[in-house]
Amino acid sequence: MKKSVEPSIQPRRLACLLALSVLCSACFTTVGKWTYPSGRYPTLASARPARVSVVVERLLDLRSETNRTWMTWAYVPFFPGGWTHCDRPEATEPGNYTPFYRMDPPADLARSIAVELAREGLVTHAEYSPDGARPAHHDFVLRGTLRTFYIHETRVSYGVSINAFLLWALGLPVGSSDNGFLVELELVDARDGRVLWQGRVFDADHHVQGWYYGPAWYRFPWMWERRLRATLGELAPVLGAEPPPLPPGLAAELAATPAAMPVCLGVDSDQPCTAR
Repeated sequence: MKKSVEPSIQPRRLACLLALSVLCSACFTTVGKWTYPSGRYPTLASARPARVSVVVERLLDLRSETNRTWMTWAYVPFFPGGWTHCDRPEATEPGNYTPFYRMDPPADLARSIAVELAREGLVTHAEYSPDGARPAHHDFVLRGTLRTFYIHETRVSYGVSINAFLLWALGLPVGSSDNGFLVELELVDARDGRVLWQGRVFDADHHVQGWYYGPAWYRFPWMWERRLRATLGELAPVLGAEPPPLPPGLAAELAATPAAMPVCLGVDSDQPCTAR
C-alpha cells in the first residue's frame, strides 16, 4: 500500500522551488556602486606643486542611449545564455535583468578629477563645479566630454536555465563582462579662454567571470584611476607642476596593460556602436 504525501509538504516544496528560482534569477543581474579613489593604489604627492587654482566642470554627456537586455534568454531551456548592452548603466532599473550601476558619470568622473588634482598636490586649489559657476579667482578651467561609459555582460546558462548554478559551482564560467570609458579633456586659461592642453582618459577590458575566478563585474574605479593618474602626469607640466611619481604597482600595471580604446564611442562617432 502506497504512502500518501501529506498535503502540507507539497506547498513547502513549491515555496522552496520559488525561492530557488528567485535566488538564481539574481545571478543573472549585477549591481554596483561608484567609489573614488578606488583604494587600489597609494597616493604620492608632487614635489613641486603649481600655485594655481583649477575649476573642473561637469562633463558634457555624448554617450549613446542604448540600454537593452536579452538576459531572459538565459532562462529558456536549451538556449546557451543571455546578454546585455548598456551604454548608460546608471539609467537602468534594478531587477529587470540589466546591470545597475549607481553613479552619475558626468558628475562623478569630473569630481574625481578635482579630487585627484588635490590629493596629488598638483595645484593649490581644485574645485568641482556642477553648474558651470566659477569662483572669483581661478586660473584654469578643466572641461571635457564623456564619449562612452558602458557595461556589456553575458551569462552562460548551458541550456539548463536556472539550473546553471550547479555547473557554475563546479567551476564552469558564469559569463563575461566588458567595461569601457572615454573622456576627452581640455585645459582652458580662465583669463582669455585659450585652450592650453588637450588629453584623453580611456580604457576598455574583457574578462571571463566565474564563481572562483575572474575580477569583479564592475572595475571602473581602479580602471579610471590608473588612466587618470597617468593623464594628469601629462597635464602637470602645463599647470607648472612637477608630475608626482607613480606607485610601483600602478607603474607596473600601466607598463603591462596599455590603454585599450572602447568599442562604443558615443553618438558623434563615425562608427556608432549598435547593440549586439
